[in-house]
Formats: sequence, structure tokens, C-alpha cells
Amino acid sequence: MIEFKNIEIKYDDFIAIHHLNLEVREGEFFTLLGPSGCGKTTTLRTLVGFVEPSKGNIIVDGEDITSTPIEQRQIGMVFQSYALFPTMSVYENIAFGLRVKKEKKQKIEERVRELANVVDLSDQQLQKNVSELSGGQQQRVAIARALAQKPKILVLDEPLSNLDAKLRKQLRKELKKLQTEFGITSIYVTHDQEEALTLSDRIAVFNKGHVEQIGTPEEIYNQSKTEFVCNFIGDANHLSKEIVQKIVGATNADLDPNQSSYIRTEKVSTVKPKDVENVARLKGKIVNKEFYGNFSHYKVVVLDSEIICFEKEDGSMRHAIGDEITLYMHPEHILQYKEDYDESSKTTEA
Repeated sequence: MIEFKNIEIKYDDFIAIHHLNLEVREGEFFTLLGPSGCGKTTTLRTLVGFVEPSKGNIIVDGEDITSTPIEQRQIGMVFQSYALFPTMSVYENIAFGLRVKKEKKQKIEERVRELANVVDLSDQQLQKNVSELSGGQQQRVAIARALAQKPKILVLDEPLSNLDAKLRKQLRKELKKLQTEFGITSIYVTHDQEEALTLSDRIAVFNKGHVEQIGTPEEIYNQSKTEFVCNFIGDANHLSKEIVQKIVGATNADLDPNQSSYIRTEKVSTVKPKDVENVARLKGKIVNKEFYGNFSHYKVVVLDSEIICFEKEDGSMRHAIGDEITLYMHPEHILQYKEDYDESSKTTEA
């Protein structure tokens, strides 16, 4: 449905986006993920029309919209700062775009009430000034306003970053539910890995104006294509050359000790996996323990390297700082990357 074709975005001599080729499917919840300054918001603003690319084209439903005015692109946008009109009521904020289009009063009334119900805003709240609402309620108003004109595409630029952690998780669920119910193609920008993994159908991981990997949350996490993606998404242990050599010796695995090697923390086990024969055993010593109730977080020194792992607690408190412990690693869970990996290897295509 949405195609970025050979998009380059340049500011004087600085290239913010390098030859981006990206496709977003109809009805998809697609996330642009990456650290600050990586190009994800610039890409979003280019789609909306706030930024004009120096090269390339943006295609929506087969139509080139690269030079189409913002108001004709049929894109609803939810900003990080909400961008609501502070002197207007909630009702007036949601109705604003419909009034600009000179829709009939009855149609506006029906649409505003419908959306208020969808985003859980009461009749009483509709009459309040937006400044009287909490951050979470204001975010609901911003989403309702973006949906009011039934856009083809909904774009959301870090819409939950100003909220506290508990409210972020709550609105995350509501946002995904709304997107599924409306079936609207959505592009979401965030630097929050957990947000991206829980919300997205697919994710594009940005780094310095390039796309490092595009895939489902499972692919991005379990089959990280580059060392940057592996380190940016979730937690992973870096394995020394000596540890990899020991794993190869124990399992005869096809691993290269000279490559950068990682294993996700939750894939390091303190209990031998059942029905798995080809697993490496590594002896170590616990140097730190953090108890979280239903699980404990251990730091274990193995061959002069520190390995982080988790253990589900059953009330027995099996291990303590100073204990010798055996860690189990399956070679198939180890991710490896060539150290001579460079910018030219990065993907910019879906």
C-alpha cells in the first residue's frame, strides 16, 4: 500500500536517509524503531509531507504522492506532544477537521460521538477544555481527532513517550485494539523496544539513516540480522572467543570463535534442558543476584567473562552469591556477526 522508493533525504551536505526502499502493507501496524537521530521521524514526516525528499518517490495505493499537498494525502497524524488546541473543548478538537471540510452538523455530531465512545471519552469529558484532562485522556483525544476524517493511513510519532510506564502499557493495548478494529494502515515511530515488539506486525530498525533489518517482532528479536539490532533489541550476553571455543568443543557446532557472538539472556539456562542432547555446559560462579519475586537475575563469571541469566523461583532459593553453578547453552541460540561488517552491508529494502 505504501512504498518508499529510493528515498534520500538531505540537509545541505548531511544525508539523513540513505536510499530507503520500504513497503508497508495494507492494514499493517508497521513500526519504525531506532535511537534518537536515526532517521525514523524524518521518514515519517516525509510520508506526511512535512519534509520533501531530495531523491526518490512515495507511492500510496499506486499513486505517486511525493509532491501532493499535505491536506490531500488522507493521512491522520498523532504527535508526541498531542498538538491539541488548548482553547477548545474536547468536542471541538475532535470535530475540527470535519468542520474545516464543511461537513454537515449532524454528520459531525455523529462522528464525534462515535469516536468518543471508541476511545472511552464520556459526554462530560467532551465538554471540558483539553487542558482539564489527564495526559492519557489528551492522548485519546488526539487519536480520535486523527481518526475523525477516516484517513487511509494513521501515523503516530512517539505518541506514548510523555506518559508514565503504567499508562503507556494500558494505552498500548487500546491502541492496538483500535488499529485492529478500524483495520487502518498504521505507521508508528518509537525508540522503545518493548513497545515495538508488543504492538507491531512488522518492524524496521533504523540506524544512522539506514534500515538495518525489516521483519516481524520474532524475526527481529530471535534472528537479529546485524550486531546493532542484536544489541538494540532486548538483552544479550556477549560471548568471548574462549567461551565460543568451549561450546564448539562440547557440541561440535558450526560456530566461528573469531566472530562477534551473542546469546539472549533468557536462553541461558541454569537447569539442563529436557530432551536436548547437544547442549554446552559451562561452569561459573555467581557474583551478583537480584531477586524479583517470581524470578531471580544472576550475574555469573565464566572464563573471566560475565554472563547474565534468569531463573524462575519456586521458593527454595536454590542459588546465592558465591555459589558455583552450571550454565547450559544451546549452540542454535547463538547469534554471530562478522567484525568487518560495514555500512554497505546494511539493508534498505523490505
